[in-house]
Amino acid sequence: MTIKVVKAEEKHVADIGKLWLEFLLFHVSIDPIWTPDDNPIPGFIENHLKRFMQSDDWLVLVALDKDRVVGYSLSEIRRNTPGAKRKKYGYIDQMAVTEIYRRHGVGKKMYDEIVKWLQSNDIKRVELGTTAQNLIGNSFWQKQGFTVYMYTLYKSV
Repeated sequence: MTIKVVKAEEKHVADIGKLWLEFLLFHVSIDPIWTPDDNPIPGFIENHLKRFMQSDDWLVLVALDKDRVVGYSLSEIRRNTPGAKRKKYGYIDQMAVTEIYRRHGVGKKMYDEIVKWLQSNDIKRVELGTTAQNLIGNSFWQKQGFTVYMYTLYKSV
């Protein structure tokens, strides 16, 4: 298996949408709050993915096995609240690898490309959020050197 990580193009959009839905359904088993609406892919593409693809502050990558999209990531450069010394930082919004390609280095290849992009933009810190019960995702990110920085608490009312 030879995986190539490249910046996403318009021709990858539909496949990213399908993989995003797989990513969303994976999370439903963790928490039903992630249950998708009927036909959610067009909304994701129009309201989220295309916005990322149209800005220099956002990076959309795809991992390809030949021409097949087997992973994607959405990353961005965020600006801090005025008054803080740190003016900008990196944020990984999403990263997903289709199930049969997990644990084969695909996520690591995408992460390495994200880091190169952030460093080329003089970014010294990257953050992300994961679902606490996502053992697969949390294990991956800890292997990349991430540690808990903040907790998000919730309560159903």
